[in-house]
Amino acid sequence: MTGCRQNSANPRVNHIVTAISADLDYLNPLLIQLSLSREVCTLLYPSLVKPEYNDDQGSIAYKPSAAKSWDFSADGKKIVFHLRTDAAWEDGKKVTSHDFKFSYELYKNPKIASSRQDYLNDLLLLADGTADVERAVETPDDSTLVLHFNKPLAKEIVLDHFNDLMPVAKHIFSAIPADEIRSRASELPVIGAGPFRLKEWKRQEKIVLLSNPSSVLPHPAVTETMTFLVVPEYTTRLAMLKSGQIDALISAGGVTPKDATELKTTNPDIIIKPVRNRYFDSIVWLNIDGEKYRHSRSVAPNRFFGDRIVRRAMTYAIDRESIIDGFMGPDHAVIVNTSLSPAYRAIMNGSLEPYTYNPDKARKLLKTAGWTSGPDGILQKNGVRFSFELAAPVGNPRRNYAATIIQQNLRDIGIDCRLRFDESLIFNKNQNEYRYDAALSGLAAETLPFQLIIWGSDFTNRPFNSSAFRNAELDRVIAELSSPLDNNRQAVLWKTYQKILNDEQPRTFLYYYDELEGFGNRLENIEVNLISTLYNAYAWKLKP
Repeated sequence: MTGCRQNSANPRVNHIVTAISADLDYLNPLLIQLSLSREVCTLLYPSLVKPEYNDDQGSIAYKPSAAKSWDFSADGKKIVFHLRTDAAWEDGKKVTSHDFKFSYELYKNPKIASSRQDYLNDLLLLADGTADVERAVETPDDSTLVLHFNKPLAKEIVLDHFNDLMPVAKHIFSAIPADEIRSRASELPVIGAGPFRLKEWKRQEKIVLLSNPSSVLPHPAVTETMTFLVVPEYTTRLAMLKSGQIDALISAGGVTPKDATELKTTNPDIIIKPVRNRYFDSIVWLNIDGEKYRHSRSVAPNRFFGDRIVRRAMTYAIDRESIIDGFMGPDHAVIVNTSLSPAYRAIMNGSLEPYTYNPDKARKLLKTAGWTSGPDGILQKNGVRFSFELAAPVGNPRRNYAATIIQQNLRDIGIDCRLRFDESLIFNKNQNEYRYDAALSGLAAETLPFQLIIWGSDFTNRPFNSSAFRNAELDRVIAELSSPLDNNRQAVLWKTYQKILNDEQPRTFLYYYDELEGFGNRLENIEVNLISTLYNAYAWKLKP
């Protein structure tokens, strides 16, 4: 840390230091799952477009990036991207349409197991139901990329999904066997075309980026060096921000509301910028028997949470207002009962069950489901005690606080809930493998198109559906919402989407919260929004 400490005699000028709570999972867009990893990748790799959130309208528009323009066919089944001819990988090779097509083949590869593989299912398909990349993706020349879809698609779906499929350099990755990319992740080259390039990555310690002098996407980073320090302890991160050792404190909830209020008095030079309506916390109830699924790929109900009545009871049992009041305060969080962000006011379903804290109703529902009090006061059914672990990642004080409230709430209705805290990468891996019966988890769910990939009965190919929730009606709604629709039909379907999640409670949706990012007063040109904390990090700079 001493190398990053600033003092009045020798302040840092061309080196921005940011503290994060946990290491990234990958720095390759084919492999990423964590939201912060994706944000950093957008600073390294080319993207077709640049999303822009309009807070007043509650909508997202798309500006040119690697694609300077695009044309949709009248029937919604084709798009032509016209790419810039001056974008280059950091080794000097041109970024071309062939890089995108090559990368789509990699995203499709089941051994790479990309969390975004499902996006390709919108393309023309082979007989086996997988994307026919060869036929669906045309590259008539280096600067033209043509995509053909198997059905009419909404424009925002196409732009959101295929923008997320950031390419890797064909001339580099064609020499690496595709089936080995995931197993060799730690040794893969990181070659980008964005405003930054990777200088160094020391696992569990730091990531160092340098300005990429050749980038036109949109330009070389203004500041020469940006370092992300991995600092698991929140109190240490906060102390470093106060002392000037770091310029930004982001991720894992940023600065707690209590500390943000105190900083106004003790450190008024520190700037707090809220990211609103982007992140939600929830308790993921595993709907299936995880062990059975891992060993035989057969689906059987989870002994606790395979029953919708039980999941609804759990939501009634949890005092969400107490969590908000005790940690975030009502100005920085809002209770939700689906995954949809409060930002989308125009399509919000106002007739949903609010699941107001009601432990008596929870007890009655559990009794209806066959759970009765055992000799030790813990509920039991068919000789099985209602006893499970609730997992959460380390380094997140908000979730730590919530976990203790949840544990006590469940104890009060006769459920033994034991807390377990795992390092973030282990936590993420265990969730993906359905090793937790319950997990206190969260998502950055900022766009409506992303809402459509959180859920899906084919949960093996929907890694964000960590509850392994299946619902045929929800599948139908999601499929229709992916097609071009008038506003009235969209609104009807979005309200049905919310009602299904509200009724089924595959997760206990806790709240959307404000992530309060902390910045030192020397840091200028910061723009954070619903889309990204690092939205314009390439423009950040330090005052002398």
